[in-house]
Amino acid sequence: MNNAGTWFLKGAWIELGIEQAVVNVIETACRRYSTESALPLRVLTHTREVLVRKNETLAFMPLFEDMTRLTHLDTYNDDGLSWLTEASQVYRSDTLTLYLSELTRLKIATPLGQALARCYWRAWYQAGTIADSHVFYVDMHDKVIWTNKPSPVGFVSALHEVRACLKQAFVHGRGGHALFGQTYAADVHLSEVVVEIAHALEQALGATVIQVIVTDREGLSADVLEQLAAQNVAFAALLKTSQYSGETDFVRRGRFRRVKDPRTGEVTHRVADADFQLTPDLTVRAAMIYDLARPEVLMVLITTVRREGEPDIRRVVGWYLGRWNAQENSFRDQIAFVHLNVNFGLRAKHAVPDRRVARQMAELTTHLAAVIRKLDSKLVQLADLEHQVQNQIARHDQQIVNLLRPSKRQGPQATIRAAKRAQRLHESRQRYHQRLSKQLARQAKLEREIEAHRQEQTHAADALTQLDPQARFFEVETEKDQLMAHLRIGLHNSALWARDHYFSSTYHHTTPLTLWRTFFKQDGFYCETTDRIVITLKPFTDQRVQQEAITACQLFNDRRIATLSGKIIAIRVSESI
Repeated sequence: MNNAGTWFLKGAWIELGIEQAVVNVIETACRRYSTESALPLRVLTHTREVLVRKNETLAFMPLFEDMTRLTHLDTYNDDGLSWLTEASQVYRSDTLTLYLSELTRLKIATPLGQALARCYWRAWYQAGTIADSHVFYVDMHDKVIWTNKPSPVGFVSALHEVRACLKQAFVHGRGGHALFGQTYAADVHLSEVVVEIAHALEQALGATVIQVIVTDREGLSADVLEQLAAQNVAFAALLKTSQYSGETDFVRRGRFRRVKDPRTGEVTHRVADADFQLTPDLTVRAAMIYDLARPEVLMVLITTVRREGEPDIRRVVGWYLGRWNAQENSFRDQIAFVHLNVNFGLRAKHAVPDRRVARQMAELTTHLAAVIRKLDSKLVQLADLEHQVQNQIARHDQQIVNLLRPSKRQGPQATIRAAKRAQRLHESRQRYHQRLSKQLARQAKLEREIEAHRQEQTHAADALTQLDPQARFFEVETEKDQLMAHLRIGLHNSALWARDHYFSSTYHHTTPLTLWRTFFKQDGFYCETTDRIVITLKPFTDQRVQQEAITACQLFNDRRIATLSGKIIAIRVSESI
């Protein structure tokens, strides 16, 4: 049997409760569908055994000959996958394509995600054995899609490009387990869904468990802070470098202190507690961070974790630094191990109002209104200025008339008085010309600004008329892709469960892909009896790995894991070929 070591994953899949959870969700959806619709579906007639076989084929197929697409099943000629799923033969693409389409019609993606979140929570977090289990990580994974239809686009961080894609938001626990995920359109921003997906996880678990949410920079916004504060949930994320210029932008609340890597014990960062004015009305706690590998670069973490609750800012910084292992590495592992980047159901699209056009129209409308307000204001200023100029001219003319009027007083001082009047006349004309020059310059400036505003108004109005308010683009129906993502995440988490419970501490930080290459892909032999399924792995060339595999088999067998058929799975390792 090829890849006989996958039976470790099958056992973990069963122990996590994924097998039962998926079937229960499908059966509940089938009962609901039967009462709401008269259209027949083949899945309505499936037994539990058939449901399990098809579900596990969808989930485990990437482990056999790297089958990432359903069409790959048509060229698969080995018995390993059929034995793993306890099927008489491997399902072909037509069968599973129909099955997956019917599951999509049952709309099970949301309840399935909720059911699996409960499985993962019970397995790792309910007992409270993971430190800081009240801290959760939220981030988005970008899945590029290929389409020739107008579609929503978003920034794909891995490519540093704006592309048509799907955005999958995930909540990870402190232990690095993907607990819950939802798929969104490409133009959805992380800050728009942080609160929503955190609430969705708590709804799935039926309990308030989230006390701190950690995201990357894209999750930060004043609205997010306000909404989470209303729910008594703290937040932590890095500031964008454009939001501060240096240490002078912060009010220090303590000296710089050292932060050590929890695994190696080495000092990696210097951190100081501080305050930062995020908005004119909002001051938040901040951590000024220097990475010793780049001591010239100031990084800033802002957080709403109160000092009374956590006086040591280093602990909050530790939560953020743990995001790489808990979430970023999880994304990488899922991409490498279960092909998380593979899309399903892209042909199913529906037309919706083009949000890009709607945003452009809203921005142009707002801009046009602002330009009109500026134009109206400048026109009023120009009218007032022209009125002032006319009044000034009138006053000056009257003053000149008064100064030029012959004096009725004669005598020895007449010449002196005439000279003084001439001087006042000269000074008056100078002041008049100076004031008039300034007013005319201001008038010319206003006229230029008015002309610029009129041109801007015309340009904005023309741009607005070029946009079609009825424009539509095509969104992918994400139900099928979301469903498959749940199964792939379940397979990934099964590898983590197997790592934690079947293998020694030597492998407790090993990636699923490395476990796959070392143990899970090992070939072997399959034997089925009336009450047991016995998997015999071929001997490993490395004696150390051989002994580790023998120990793993013992730990696995001690758990007496049974398949849906009631047969106990037993795994052993051959001592020689």
